Amino acid sequence: FIMMSIIFTAIFWIAQPFMDWINLGFENLSELSGELLGENLLSDLVSGGLIPGLGSVLVFLPQILILFFILELLEDSGYLARGAMLVDKPLSKIGLNGRSFVPMLSGFACAIPATMAARTIANKKERFLTIFILPLMSCSARIPVYALLVAFLTPKDKLYLGGIFFTLIYIFSIAASLIIAAIANKFRDRIVKEKEDSSFIIELPAYRKPKLWINTKHAYKNAAQYVKKAGPVILILSLVLWVLTTFPNFDPSIPDADKLSADEVSSVKNSERLAGSYAAMMGKFIEPVMKPMGMDWRIGVSLVATFAAREVFVSSLALIFRVTEEDEENNSTLLTAMQEATFEGTEQKLFTPSTIIGLVVFFVFAMQCLSTTAIARKETGGWKIPILQIVVFTALAYILAVVTVNGLKMMGVS
Repeated sequence: FIMMSIIFTAIFWIAQPFMDWINLGFENLSELSGELLGENLLSDLVSGGLIPGLGSVLVFLPQILILFFILELLEDSGYLARGAMLVDKPLSKIGLNGRSFVPMLSGFACAIPATMAARTIANKKERFLTIFILPLMSCSARIPVYALLVAFLTPKDKLYLGGIFFTLIYIFSIAASLIIAAIANKFRDRIVKEKEDSSFIIELPAYRKPKLWINTKHAYKNAAQYVKKAGPVILILSLVLWVLTTFPNFDPSIPDADKLSADEVSSVKNSERLAGSYAAMMGKFIEPVMKPMGMDWRIGVSLVATFAAREVFVSSLALIFRVTEEDEENNSTLLTAMQEATFEGTEQKLFTPSTIIGLVVFFVFAMQCLSTTAIARKETGGWKIPILQIVVFTALAYILAVVTVNGLKMMGVS
């Protein structure tokens, strides 16, 4: 337990400063390219599409390097075999084995390095089942979303409830992943045709001192493989998302622009561009689907954007409700906008406790990470598992969100 906690802490905390530096570097690069190229289509493509897309590929490198370096140390020392043996019996009840525990634990930091860590599972069926359920682990990308939604639900005079809500969300995600793993285990023979011995047999080597140079080289090779194989897929999907959120209303006219500051003009222009974009059209197209969840097209647009990365949900809402960049740093401003938001043409509140809880349930289950999809495709050697993840988890998220919202409304939680 201590060793697994160290792995989790390393991935989550040690990698965070490096990830922040990478993010900051790409943000500065994006801003610099925008200034150098001026305000035109090429500038927006480079600063709003290519550079952020490349950044979304490289930002996970610290987590991947740290995870594989620690796993190499544990494997080389002879410890990982013993740790896997300890948790094999309980996990075997749901079709997994001891080696599934490390990827599952890593999934609470990020599903990308966790999916790659599943390589240590020799049995193909158990490896694919582990990869299948990893998106259900509440990764760090969900934290900004949960923080916003929990803040909406938490009374200002009872802030301690926020911590309780967070704990319940994580317990719920763990329980859901175990239940789904047990159900999926019943059907795995139809998905993976190869007949393999599912028994867990592992050699317990003697303890020995790890060879740090070799461990570092192996970690580097895994990281380089991630960039070469998954990078192009992620970059292309990021560009597709840029097109959807940018066109056809690329250069909207802003009335009384001379009375606004440059930052205000940019903020309003971005908001108008998004409101008239293909993504907005998709949001309005799926609005009938959003209605049973108690939501409208604006939330639909944000949910479409989150398929690139879950944390985009918060910035998308801020953009749609015209919260400025300075205000984004203070969640209370966005919370105020959410509390005051109503369905267009009515006085009915858009965000209520029931819809917020429904959104929490949706984010627990929904497969909203193109990076994870790309890695799952690479690690499984095909699109069967990634497509199953997208279809099953998104459908499950929608159904459970609808049931949750309407069930709470029937109970008087409106």
